[in-house]
Amino acid sequence: MTTNIGIHRGRRRHGGIRKTVFPAMPVAPVRPFILPPTASVDTRLVHRTHRKDVLPTGITKLDDGHYTVSTQWPADHRRFTDEQGNFLPSLVIESIRQAVILVAHDGLGVPLGHQFLVSSAHHRVDPSRLLAPDAPARLDLDVSIHDLKHRRGIPSSLQARVVLRVDGEIIGTGGGDCSVMTSEVYRRLRRGRTDTAWSAALTAPLPAPVPAHSVGRTHDCDVALAPGDEPGHWLLRADVSNELMFDHPNDHMPAMVLLDAAQQAAHSVFGPRPFRPSSCEVFCSRYVEFDSPCTVRADLRDDGDRGCVLSVTGHQDGEQVFEILFRELPSARQATTARSRRSREI
Repeated sequence: MTTNIGIHRGRRRHGGIRKTVFPAMPVAPVRPFILPPTASVDTRLVHRTHRKDVLPTGITKLDDGHYTVSTQWPADHRRFTDEQGNFLPSLVIESIRQAVILVAHDGLGVPLGHQFLVSSAHHRVDPSRLLAPDAPARLDLDVSIHDLKHRRGIPSSLQARVVLRVDGEIIGTGGGDCSVMTSEVYRRLRRGRTDTAWSAALTAPLPAPVPAHSVGRTHDCDVALAPGDEPGHWLLRADVSNELMFDHPNDHMPAMVLLDAAQQAAHSVFGPRPFRPSSCEVFCSRYVEFDSPCTVRADLRDDGDRGCVLSVTGHQDGEQVFEILFRELPSARQATTARSRRSREI
């Protein structure tokens, strides 16, 4: 029950970072839906294997297109925190991913075993709210469903918009687009890879990683990049035996592994200065396969008063297969500099 990413015709917006900030949904009387906010969420409903990786704690239905997903952020999770205990942008994307899947299964009636093919995902969040020790532990994700289409009575595609709230205060927005299909249709689409790709990945030689500290990691097994031919270029690598990155068999590189690689590339580009992006956008146009080298490239663009944009792209078999965009606003850069200066003074 994997959440797959990369359809043949991935959607792509022009003009860079999405600027729309979705307003808070209208306040409506809250009535419990399948799970009350204090319940334990079944790992299968968010496509996770281990309970420690499940972020939602409950779901509440507001109306047919609006839900609130109560969420618990981990105090210490090696994949989603840096060496200082600050949350990484990937935690926001993963929270949105799990919330939307939970709504699809528990609210919209998508049967367990169906596959989700995501073409894009994004978030915009105040980066100061991700910094320890003041980052929130509990938050609510208001999920609204748009452009919902059905096939034989079951959702086949949807767009999700998400508002992140802490104690009623909006700290960010996000969302994504996805298609839904049965496991049988997915197997036909993958043309046999569902039977062979994982076993081949388990036995394939793994390139040596770049030094873990150079990409903000503490364990070599968490490093998603191997040295490339020139500065700013790498090879995508993934240790499939690492349960943090692969908690169940897969037939291609999961989207979150691509995001891990992009975050690590950003850390390498910015070196000792922490990069605190205000937004992240993920676009996928093809599956990233295990059995072919995928090159990763980072390009930094200064937008002057608008801050800077880092584009991390992946290319496989001569085609671009994904792009992940991070934007850092000038205010975030100044806040990071001031925070570092205070730490040195202390």
